[in-house]
Amino acid sequence: MTKPTNPAYQSYKKYYIDRDDEQVNLFRLLRKEFNIASAVYPGSYIQISPSFISPYVVFIDSDKNASKFFNSGSREEIVRKRKEHPADPRIIFHGRDDRKIIEDYRSGFDLLISQVAGFISEVCRPYLRIGGYLLVNNSHGDAGMAALDQDHHLIAAIHRRAGKYRLSTTSLAAYFIPKKDISLTREVLLERKKGIGYTKTAALYLFQKVN
Repeated sequence: MTKPTNPAYQSYKKYYIDRDDEQVNLFRLLRKEFNIASAVYPGSYIQISPSFISPYVVFIDSDKNASKFFNSGSREEIVRKRKEHPADPRIIFHGRDDRKIIEDYRSGFDLLISQVAGFISEVCRPYLRIGGYLLVNNSHGDAGMAALDQDHHLIAAIHRRAGKYRLSTTSLAAYFIPKKDISLTREVLLERKKGIGYTKTAALYLFQKVN
């Protein structure tokens, strides 16, 4: 580990290690099952843990504290002490609005991560190569949005228990059925800006980009 006095490490520890929210087990599972070598993480804040598992990760966030963290020079130190791959880590950060596509990254990644930054699946989909994967939760309704998109195919529900993650590939049609009698559309989700209740849920979902 980096020295406890390292301010960047202390920030990462506060938000992810102390809250048991690094998700290293999750990224390790995805790398093992789907050979994820590259990832893009819009709205990442300072969650640098994907770089522990995948050698090439691009982080995008307009938050000033995220810029301070990634520009501190400590990011490589943190990753080198935790990385589980033999490659020299390639870590790139863009301190900008994640809704503005960076053209050079089109179709360039195996994995697109969407957790708490809004409708990333829709806005940032150009980053994902055909056959690549979208990892998404439903905190802001983005998993529901992906489920409506014919270009994204649900291939697994991801459950978490005692800090461990498990992929479920059975009975996937049972997910994204609204609890209430509601006509679920893209417009409804955009208006609500948050997820709705479903009869069956998971911690996260994995979609594959098919078109």
